[in-house]
Amino acid sequence: MDKWWGVTLSGDEKAVKALSELMDINKTLFENLYKEKADTIEEHVRKLYEHVPEYETKFLEFIDDQLPNLRRYLQFELPYNPQLISSIEYEIYISSAEIDCEYPFDARGCIITFFQRVPEIIDLHKEGLSAEQINLV
Repeated sequence: MDKWWGVTLSGDEKAVKALSELMDINKTLFENLYKEKADTIEEHVRKLYEHVPEYETKFLEFIDDQLPNLRRYLQFELPYNPQLISSIEYEIYISSAEIDCEYPFDARGCIITFFQRVPEIIDLHKEGLSAEQINLV
């Protein structure tokens, strides 16, 4: 179980490993962006509400709103699927470039994209669409 995100990934080992890596990158983005650590994402967001500038609260509200949806999708049994893995690896490539948070706006964008894209990627796989059909790769 990934305690910080509050989920247990299951399914194909390669898909789980890729998604786990993407989740770790986004956890690190959160920690580096705000120079704050916590045991869970909820605790992290609660701490941040206490000291971020007003304009950042919209971002935190987005995270609060989207977390239950993200968790629901992360509980999906991940099958072996080259397009699914490729889509996750693409997100890893994009997000890992922002890990130092030199550009905070871009780092926040990667986190938002993570919350949006993971459900999209899993939904598309559930529907049986290939990456070529949806132009993901």
